[in-house]
Amino acid sequence: MSAVESEEPATGEDAAAPAAPRQRWLSTAQVVVLVAAVAFLVGAIAYVVGEDQGGGDPLSSVDVGFQQDMGYHHEQAIQMALLLLAKDDIEPGLASFATEVLVGQRYEQGIFSATLDRFGHSSEVGGSVMGWMGEPMSADDMAGLATEEQMQQLADAEGDEAEALWIALMSEHHLAGLHMADYAARHGQDPTTVNLAEAIVKNQRSEILDYDRYRTAQDLPIPDGFEDPTKDQRLDPLSFRDHHD
Repeated sequence: MSAVESEEPATGEDAAAPAAPRQRWLSTAQVVVLVAAVAFLVGAIAYVVGEDQGGGDPLSSVDVGFQQDMGYHHEQAIQMALLLLAKDDIEPGLASFATEVLVGQRYEQGIFSATLDRFGHSSEVGGSVMGWMGEPMSADDMAGLATEEQMQQLADAEGDEAEALWIALMSEHHLAGLHMADYAARHGQDPTTVNLAEAIVKNQRSEILDYDRYRTAQDLPIPDGFEDPTKDQRLDPLSFRDHHD
C-alpha cells in the first residue's frame, strides 16, 4: 500500500538525533478514489485499443462469459478488501495485500467493461453463470463466493480473527477465480482475453501462496470450515503448468 513518511519534531535529549520516520497509510476513502481513477483510465485505454483494432467482434462465447462472470466475481473480492481496510487493528502486511486486491481487480474490471462495451456486449451477468465453461449455475451459487453470513462475520471480526477469516475467504475466492481463468486461458479465442486470463491465473495463484506464508508467519489458524488452500488441486491449473514445465 502506498505510504508517505512524516517526522515528529524532536525535543529534549532527542533533539540531536533525527526523529524516527512514521508511516501514514492511505485512508479507505483515498484508496477508493485512487482505484476509481485507475479503473476509468484503464477503461479508456482499452476502448481506444479496441477502436484501433477495427473489424468485427473478436470475442467468442468463452471470452464474453469469462469477462462478465469474472467481473461479477471480482466485485465481492473488492468488498472483502474494503471491509479489511476499514479496520484499525490490521497488520500493514495484510493491509497491503488487501490494497493489491482492490486496485488489481478494479483494474481488471475496467478492462472487462470497456472490452465488452466496445463490441456490444453487456457487462452484467444473466440469471445463470459459468455456462461458458460447462458448469452452469445461478449467480448466487457461483463458486468461491462468501455467503452473506460469512461477509457479516468478516465485518464484525477484529484483530487476528479478522485476518485469519479474510485469508481463508480470499483464498477460496481466488481458487475459484483462477479455476475460471484457467479455462478461459485454454479455451478463449481473443488473444487479449487469453493473455489476461493467464495473468489472473498467475497472480491469484501467487497471492494465495503469499497469504499462506503470512498466515504461517503470524501463527494464524485456518478457521473452522475451511481447508488448507495450498493442498487444493485448483492451485495447479493446466494453463500454469503448461507454461512452467
